[in-house]
Amino acid sequence: MFKRNQKIEVVPESAYTDFSHRDPSDAYATRKDLAIAALAPVALGAPFVAYRLINTPDTYTAATIPVTAPIVEPVNVIAQTTPPPTTLPIELSSVATPEMIPTGFIADSSLTMIANILDPLVQIMVAFSFPIASVIMTGACFFFMFNNSEKAWDVIMKAGLGYVLFQLMPMFLEILRQVGEAV
Repeated sequence: MFKRNQKIEVVPESAYTDFSHRDPSDAYATRKDLAIAALAPVALGAPFVAYRLINTPDTYTAATIPVTAPIVEPVNVIAQTTPPPTTLPIELSSVATPEMIPTGFIADSSLTMIANILDPLVQIMVAFSFPIASVIMTGACFFFMFNNSEKAWDVIMKAGLGYVLFQLMPMFLEILRQVGEAV
């Protein structure tokens, strides 16, 4: 009763449209169209990056080291040398013990140097996180249109989590720095 012998008929495009509304030069995307489409997220995200970079607090200070060493005239060293002693006198009080060696200076300066090098990179990643996450979330909305809501929610959740972690990255690095100083 419900089964009918339906014959599938293929209708050519010319039967239902003549594409008269289209310009023949716009029928396909050109390289120029693709380049503009690829640069659109960058153009939309550039103001956010510029705002973030301009409005960050100035945490960098230029360290200037004054040089006050006197100028010394060169001296003929060869004429004033004395013959080396046959034995080297070593006093027990001059031998450094582990308690006497200053520690932490190299670690502190290298930690400061690494922090100064990585801080601009961290700021750039924090500034770029919003435009990139928004583009990813917008792209995930297409999965809803294609009836794939599970993948859409998965992509949106991962993009949101990535954005939050990028925003919290400076705080995590500060916690790591304080833990390193405490150890």
